[in-house]
Amino acid sequence: MKDVRFSSTELKHIAVSAVALAFSFSLILYKDEIFANGWNFLPYYKPIFLINALIAVGLAFILHELGHKFVAQGKNCWAEFRAWPTGLFLAVAMALATKGGFIFAAPGAVMISATKRTNLGISISTLNKEDVGKIGIAGPLVNLLLACIFGVIAVITNLQIASISAQINIWLALFNLIPIGVLDGYKIWNWSKGIWATMLIICLGIFFLTAVI
Repeated sequence: MKDVRFSSTELKHIAVSAVALAFSFSLILYKDEIFANGWNFLPYYKPIFLINALIAVGLAFILHELGHKFVAQGKNCWAEFRAWPTGLFLAVAMALATKGGFIFAAPGAVMISATKRTNLGISISTLNKEDVGKIGIAGPLVNLLLACIFGVIAVITNLQIASISAQINIWLALFNLIPIGVLDGYKIWNWSKGIWATMLIICLGIFFLTAVI
């Protein structure tokens, strides 16, 4: 895509966020093995735990945010991901403090500004409800697609990590469809209640399917 642009700062924010989030979730996914001997968990932490968490959670998070970014940039917007250091710290701290029992995950978000440069300088353009809705739905759509892909892989291979990945992706899609606050669901709801309802029904269907994989 010719409109896709990344800055070095954005790439650093994405990498740090993905690793921190994956580490936090690895403590939850493998808590019985990691914390089998209490707080002395480092000798029991295996690299494969982080790799699997990157597949299950890192991809879900990164591609969700990139979905927003690509659509926004396609509409001539400035769009870059920025990490939220406090959210990343809380994710790691809570996962450690609760020995994998609980996590607060708010790693960051794609910052979007409806501005574009012209030969005469910078002109400000506004996004209508449809534009905002399409940017908003891109993230959950990515997670829905990933849930389907990992679900098929889980059925064919019986790999546990594929099943976990499918469940995490569809959960993330459903959570973001809640039509409140800054969540994607609010933007989609304002754009088209019919599209929001259709998306919700499809995601709920996939949710129940992945629950039995």
